[in-house]
Amino acid sequence: MLGTVERLETSIDALEQVLMAGEAAIAKIRAHQVAALVDLDRVQVHTGDGARSLHDWVAARLDVTHETAKLLVDASRTLPEHAESLQSLADGVVSFDRALATGELAVSGASGDLVAASAGFDLAGVAPLAARRRRITSADERTAFRERFVALQPNLDASSWRLWGHLPALEGAMVEQALTARAESLPATSVAGPRVTGPRRADAFVSIVQDSVSDANSTTPAAPSVTIFIDAAAGAGTRGEAGAEIAFGPRVGPATLERLLCEGTCRVVAVASNTPVATTSATQAIPRAIRRFVVWRDGGCVIAGCRSRYRLQPHHIIHRSQGGDNHADNLASLCWYHHHVTIHGNGFRLDPDSPPQRRSLLPPPRGPDPGG
Repeated sequence: MLGTVERLETSIDALEQVLMAGEAAIAKIRAHQVAALVDLDRVQVHTGDGARSLHDWVAARLDVTHETAKLLVDASRTLPEHAESLQSLADGVVSFDRALATGELAVSGASGDLVAASAGFDLAGVAPLAARRRRITSADERTAFRERFVALQPNLDASSWRLWGHLPALEGAMVEQALTARAESLPATSVAGPRVTGPRRADAFVSIVQDSVSDANSTTPAAPSVTIFIDAAAGAGTRGEAGAEIAFGPRVGPATLERLLCEGTCRVVAVASNTPVATTSATQAIPRAIRRFVVWRDGGCVIAGCRSRYRLQPHHIIHRSQGGDNHADNLASLCWYHHHVTIHGNGFRLDPDSPPQRRSLLPPPRGPDPGG
């Protein structure tokens, strides 16, 4: 009878073989597609269907992204001139990505020795070799510039947003550099971990945007003042998880309400049958003098191990919704990352019993979602 370790190793080996066999099968299928596209390109099939280009035609016919369509079309125009790469692809010996990269090297005028040497590289090494020999015309650059865009789209209930776009090479590299630099300047204490690129770039993007609408060096940023409209029936039945909407803004949940109560002034208007039935007095924002005193007193972010001074903001140790006030003893200075991301984003709380200059964090409550 196999032990646990032996069974695990056998399972991993079997799964690895399945993975590699699948990639070989994909390579063979891609070779068939490339061969078909060679003939379809020759007869300019896309013009008969009213498509702008063969790339667009492939994207529509195969229901794939334009990036995938471009790879297939590029392969059909490159690999036939490099029979060895095409045959290796058809045999499932090399992956589609490697065949395309080595084919581009050969067709772009690279020496046979360079193509042979590229076999010793992983694809991260082969790709730059091929890219250096790929021609970029002025027309290509003008097309990339004309097609630049950034799109922002809220989901159906406006509770989150999706962003995507396309930038020319230089501008894209600048954006990537800015996001990477800002992400690396944030504390490496993200719940997701310091190496998870997506969330950290999202945090970097938001922090850069906030810098553009306020003074990044100010320790006393202007407090937001908003009005929240809540559907009385929906809000009462879900503990504020439904029915809340910022005036002229998006729908929000209890975590955002807590953040607004912490950072600025907030007036709540309860609505029933499209009629206001109750209105609260605006909550009092932290006075500017108190904000400055707390930041001076703490000298930086009070989270243990973090002394960042980036966009320091006073945070309520006992939340406003739980009866906390704006007294200096109930406030602690947090950097933007720990305030915006760790506390209000990921749901951590300050441990009220931890030392004032070495505050520790309490994890979000576990268990079933009370609103679910």
